[in-house]
Amino acid sequence: MAFLSKRTRADLTKVDDTAALFSSGVVDSFELASLMVWLEKQTGARINPSDITVDNLDSIARILAYASSR
Repeated sequence: MAFLSKRTRADLTKVDDTAALFSSGVVDSFELASLMVWLEKQTGARINPSDITVDNLDSIARILAYASSR
């Protein structure tokens, strides 16, 4: 959450882990690209372009689940 808060400069303190981030417009494609690079560094795994979906990345909970599966 800290990474996204810094990148978006949005107040995400009241956003819960299941809130839509991308489909609601809180996070845009530029932040998505940065998030992908950050996730690759954190997990040590390459993210396949086919994995970049709303199902995998539209909320903090989904991002964490995806990252832990890597």
